[in-house]
Parts: sequence; structure tokens; C-alpha cells
Amino acid sequence: MNPSPTCEVPTMLQTDFKALREAIAAIPADVSNDAVGQYAPRLQDIFAPETHAAALAPGTPIVVGPRGAGKSFWSGVLGQDETRAAAAKAYPQLGLDRVQVGFGFTGVGASEGVTPEMLNSFVGADATSQDAKGFWWATILRAASKGAGHAPMSFKEAVRIGLDWEERNLVLGKLEVHFQDQNSTFLLVYDALDTVAMTWPRRRLLTEALLEVVWAMRAYRHIKVKLFLRPDQIDDDALRFVELPKLRTGAVRLQWSGVDLYGLLYARLSLSPLDPAKVAFNQLLEGLNISAADQNSILARQWTLAHDAKNQSRVMEVLAGAYMGDGPSGYKKGKTYEWPVAHLADAFAEVTPRSFLGLMIAAAKYGAVPNDRVITPEGIRHGLRAASKTRVDQLHQEFLWIKGVLAPLAGLLLPQSEDEVFNAWRKTKTLAQLTADAKASKYLPPFEIAKSNSERDLFLALQKIGVMFSRKDGRLDMPDLFRVAARLLKKGGTAPV
Repeated sequence: MNPSPTCEVPTMLQTDFKALREAIAAIPADVSNDAVGQYAPRLQDIFAPETHAAALAPGTPIVVGPRGAGKSFWSGVLGQDETRAAAAKAYPQLGLDRVQVGFGFTGVGASEGVTPEMLNSFVGADATSQDAKGFWWATILRAASKGAGHAPMSFKEAVRIGLDWEERNLVLGKLEVHFQDQNSTFLLVYDALDTVAMTWPRRRLLTEALLEVVWAMRAYRHIKVKLFLRPDQIDDDALRFVELPKLRTGAVRLQWSGVDLYGLLYARLSLSPLDPAKVAFNQLLEGLNISAADQNSILARQWTLAHDAKNQSRVMEVLAGAYMGDGPSGYKKGKTYEWPVAHLADAFAEVTPRSFLGLMIAAAKYGAVPNDRVITPEGIRHGLRAASKTRVDQLHQEFLWIKGVLAPLAGLLLPQSEDEVFNAWRKTKTLAQLTADAKASKYLPPFEIAKSNSERDLFLALQKIGVMFSRKDGRLDMPDLFRVAARLLKKGGTAPV
């Protein structure tokens, strides 16, 4: 197959390439956010893919996404007046300009924060489902009352009302009328819900109770609830709430296409605080007959680089060259535009902006500044190694067992038979060590050990979070995003760190 023709590269100086390289390298390496506090989203960081409109809609109660997909980012955008106003411009059909927002749970302490410590103080270790529901009702009552301008309600009083269905309905009814009269909607946002518990039984108790409360809130038109959840939390097969299938069906998954990810990168370059980079990028666009952008055109997705894959590819060709290899056969290594997205995908074929930007940042810091481009194919491969290491480190923050499970697999050539993978775990007594460590360190193991405790259960746990998958021939495999940092091998694949 012959390679597709490359675009005509606009005339650029090495100083232009250097300026753009510095701008990419200057993107914050830790692009994570909290819903509230110091790391809440900033106005200039907002890039709004069209497909995310459903996730921000006040009527969508469940939003699902893995770490790095943007759950806390969008929680924080909704929770601040300035950023919510920008989101209202990006998605005018949602009516976000008529929405007030409060937080029901954030995982971090702040004036708006509700933390695990607060939850544990009201829902003890021997709590019942009713106790848990009382707490979640209290978060709604307390926040909605504040949103209506009432005097602050203590948590203790809110819990008392939450446990009394008659008084609770009376209070919520009055609040509903208030927001209706104001022609507004009060939206209560819950983020960082994976931090509610460190054992399976308690997490299920709290999750089921919260989902029951969310289901009951369908009775109100002007008080809405939105949960940002990890997939493994809502997909837990042991959850027994009878209406759960309906909530799962209505859930919206936060996903980023390759076009969305490049749109995000180019938006960052277009709005770079570094003037030489902004000038160089606009010159590059002018040479390709692509219009420049401002924040409003980016928000409204009116800029071609926010949605046009062909033009995005032309820009990437200027930044990194057309192909991942040199010479007449260089095209066989793949296009520089397609390669990062293909190699950053997890087992669900999903790529997070955190991993994508991490790859580009590392690529821009790799080696000397070339004369004819911003980043090189080898820099992109190095970026994959950096992104892989960061992704596994981030996974370890969520799943404290992950590194101990991946370490025994180092050196395996993938794809590999089940027996070889399971034997690697057996030889190192991975299950026994994991069980002892989870108990000693008091963290949530990959599965409920009292009910399951086999190497297959370990694989299934990794499969659920997109770290491993089974091929059609039965062999087990691992996406490059995790494989590289875990030091597994693959013929023709990027070598591990």
C-alpha cells in the first residue's frame, strides 16, 4: 500500500519550532483536577467536546468515566459560576445559565467539600442501609436549603430530617416550589465517590444507598442530582438495588475521541500564555489556510481544529512529520497523527486526556530541538513510556494492589496463554501477598477475598478496569498503555522503560 500524500509544509524557522515545543512542554504535567479547592478547573482550561453535552445535562443523574477522563474537571466546572457560564456557552441547549450548583460529596475538604471523614462520623462501621440513606438525604437537604438562601443547616439536623420521610418530603417540597418560582434548577454534584469506603461490604452499602436516593429524586423537576462515578463502582455485580439496571442504562460515559484529544491540544497551543508560541502557531495555521481561534470559537466548537480530523492531521504533520519512520518505508510505522491515540488506548479502546497530554508533554521534552519539526517519532515513543509510567502510578493511587499484581508479569512476551500468566502469579504467591497486604494496609482488594480467591479472579479484576483483555484465541494481552510501564514485552511493540 502506498502512503497517502503529505501536505505542503508552511515555511517555519527553527525558532518557531522551538517556541511551539516550549509551549507543549509548559502544559502542566499534572493535569488532574479536584471539584473544589486549589485544583478546581480554570476558565482557560475548558475544552468542550460535543459528546460531553449529555454528561453535563442537569437531567443526567449518572456520569461514568475512568481516572483521567474528566469527572472531577466537569464537576468543578459546574460548581463555579465563571466556568459554568462558559459551559453554558459551549452547550446552550442545556440551560446551564439557569442552574445553581451545590456539592453532595467531593472527597476533599473545602468550604463546599464533604469528605469521607464527615461521612464516617455519621455512618458508623455497623450502620444499616437506612443510616446510609439518611446521610445521603442529608447532603441533599443541606445543600439545597443553602442554595435557596436559607440559614445554614447543621449536618446533624439534616440527617434527622433525612431519616423522617414525612418531614423530608415536606422540606424538599417547599424547596422544589422555591426553585420553580425562581425558574431555576438546583443541581447537586457528587464527585470522588470511589473514596467513600475501603472495604467491599461498606462500599456496596454506601453505593446502593446513594443510588436509591438518586432514584427517589426523580420525583423532583427543579432539584437534580448528578453522580460522577468510576465504571467499576456502578458495574459491581454484587449491587442489589432493584432499579440499578435502569440507572445503568441511563448513565452517560465520558469518552474522548482522537479528534477531541487533538482539539484539546491545539486549543492549548492557540491559547498559550507564551506569546512566541501563540504567534508561531498562528503562522503555522495561516500557512495551511486554517483560521486562528479565540476562546469563544473554541468553546462553541466553531474552530475547524476542534472537530476536523483532516486539518488536525495536517497540523500534526508539521509538528511531528507525517510518519513514525523515516525513508520510503517510513509510512509502515504508522502516521504520527494516529499512533499516539492507538497506543494510549486501554482495553476498552478509551484514551484519557491526561494520558494524551502526558505523552505530548514528554515528547516535547525529549532530546534536542530538531531543525524541521517540534517533536520527533522517537520523542513520541518516549512519550508513550512516560505516559505509561504515569498511568500505572495513577492507577496505584486508586487500586493499591495494582503494582504488586503487575510486577510478577514483567518479562512475559504478549499475547500469552492463561496458564503462563496465572503461573507467573502462582510462582510469586501473588494472591497470598495481596491478601496479607490489603488486610495490613486496610485498602480495598481487587475482589472480595472471602468469596473469590483465584488467579482467574485476579485477571477478571484487571479486565474490569481495562488493564488486561482476552483475545479471540483465548490468549491474554495488555494494552501498551500499561504494558510498557509493567515491563512486559511484545514483538514489534515499544520497548519497556
